[in-house]
Amino acid sequence: MAKTKNASKKKYQYITKAIQMPDGSRKYFRAKTQKELDEKVMKAQILMNAGVDICNEETFSHFAQMWYDMYKKPYLRQNSQTAIKYILNTHIIPFIGNYRLRDITPMQIQAIMARLSGKSNSLQSKVLTNLRSIFNVAQENGLIAKSPVSSMLKPTGNKTPEKETLTVQESQILLDRVKNPRAKTFLLIALHTGMRRGEIIGLQWEDIDFKAKTIHVRHNAVLSESETTVNDFLKTAAGRRDLPLSEELEKWLTAQKKHTHSKYVLAMQNHKPLTKSSYRSSWRLIERELPETHLTAHILRHTYITRLFEAGLDIKEIQYLAGHSTMDMTLKVYTHYDRKSRETKTAEKVRDALRISA
Repeated sequence: MAKTKNASKKKYQYITKAIQMPDGSRKYFRAKTQKELDEKVMKAQILMNAGVDICNEETFSHFAQMWYDMYKKPYLRQNSQTAIKYILNTHIIPFIGNYRLRDITPMQIQAIMARLSGKSNSLQSKVLTNLRSIFNVAQENGLIAKSPVSSMLKPTGNKTPEKETLTVQESQILLDRVKNPRAKTFLLIALHTGMRRGEIIGLQWEDIDFKAKTIHVRHNAVLSESETTVNDFLKTAAGRRDLPLSEELEKWLTAQKKHTHSKYVLAMQNHKPLTKSSYRSSWRLIERELPETHLTAHILRHTYITRLFEAGLDIKEIQYLAGHSTMDMTLKVYTHYDRKSRETKTAEKVRDALRISA
């Protein structure tokens, strides 16, 4: 005799137990077996003893948004905000966004990092940093007892190659070859002041004291495709600094000021600061003049800092001129410069030692 569909289904009789919450209410747990029920109740009691609100159904996705809005967005520039949102929306939320915070396990975090095994060390570090921050805040607010992000978890990807600097000869080749006024203005300011891209694009004529031969770094530009916002919110507190105006840069800027009606040193035809697209156009004019060398605005900045080391300035002077918030950042550039310098000198010593006398 054939079994009916309903008869083939296995029926379970659930057992339940209630525990009293700190506010006097009761929370019910149910399970198929007594052992399973005891484990659920014990876990709930451990979480409550650790100060966790076990009635909270907060999902990772919702909490991450609150974390971003309250802990990150108010204190970061637009570019940094965009970078964090990219990390969350691309590499984290698609995998654990719908889970309750207290249900996320170390194995799930490990799985997120495993998916990034072929990515760069930098990307892995950013994902880990954001995960740690979100779960630490969740723990501080009593939503979880312990962060599922293990302290033993480390980024494993390849580190981004160190930024190279231009030699004196390469710098001069660029200055000689670049003819476009806007592109040359950016290039000269970068090589002669070490200012950051946003600081250069946000630079206003009122920031330049031609009499004192000084550039006052007071503004920063946040670029977008259609519009650029300029404010006095610099990258770091140390970004607010006064820089010596070199003779070559002074001569160039004096000539350029005669032909502009904009308050910005680098401006478009409508007198507004450069947008991201207009900046790219200018940068391509610089880049094409040294095609065999990888160029970025940051490399120009590192080139300036390297020239300061070569000139014999001390570390504190260079830290100030670079606008570095900590000496560690300056020392990183110095370490790179010192190693390259030693390699060159060592190679020359070896050649001298092996050179056959005439």
